[in-house]
Amino acid sequence: MQLEKYLDLIQLDYNLISYEIYCESLDLVFENKLTEGFFDNIRNMSLPREFLRVFSDMRTQIEKIAKEFKLGLPDVVAAFKEKQFYEILKSFKFNIGLIFRCISELSKAVRGGLIAIFKELYKTRAIQKLRSGAIKIDDILNKYPKLKKVGGVVIAGLLLYLWLNMTFIGDLDYDFNFSDISNSLSGSFSIADLFVSPEGLMLLTLFGSGAALGLSIPWLGKSAYNFALAIFYTVYNKNKGKDFKFKDTINRLKKAIKMERLK
Repeated sequence: MQLEKYLDLIQLDYNLISYEIYCESLDLVFENKLTEGFFDNIRNMSLPREFLRVFSDMRTQIEKIAKEFKLGLPDVVAAFKEKQFYEILKSFKFNIGLIFRCISELSKAVRGGLIAIFKELYKTRAIQKLRSGAIKIDDILNKYPKLKKVGGVVIAGLLLYLWLNMTFIGDLDYDFNFSDISNSLSGSFSIADLFVSPEGLMLLTLFGSGAALGLSIPWLGKSAYNFALAIFYTVYNKNKGKDFKFKDTINRLKKAIKMERLK
């Protein structure tokens, strides 16, 4: 599917898919009971077939992760049911293909010199100067014309990459504003908005100080499978990491990620 078709899907009102409906759909797809009829009671839902495909794709990803890394299928399903995983998927309109495409486009931008710009902005404390009024956003954009070409798809990838690497405090509203991802895809959240947001300073700190934790963009961009594994690990570790009984699963995922990155 072409990128334009992915982006066309964002015009639909996916907010109608509540967290409860999402979880129930996952259960039904594993029971081979998910049909178009399940979505009939969702008002104004015009593409039920699209949802069938989306949840079928999720089932494929979940089964592949469970089989490849010898994890219990219920554990993997539980990770996909975590509220933050749901919030991520909703911000991308439940389209795993679009998520992967955003990371892939971000990877291209990185190879094109985007990180070098972020490092220089970090060293010159540009964001702090921007917030203090010492410089204007146009000054930054004019000095680095490549930034003007950074579109919503790349910004969405940046925001998601930031989420994968940031430290969490357990407060979803603080930990990430997933609406920024959705807004970037619809064109209402730009690179200028990113720089004046709290996420902008964290982003420059992450890249400029070399503080990224290892979920590198090139590795994430290799395949949708790698990407699904990274999100699964991040959500699982954040929510289950302090529980001893999940340590074996988390360590196995760490090893899996390390081995995949070495390929």
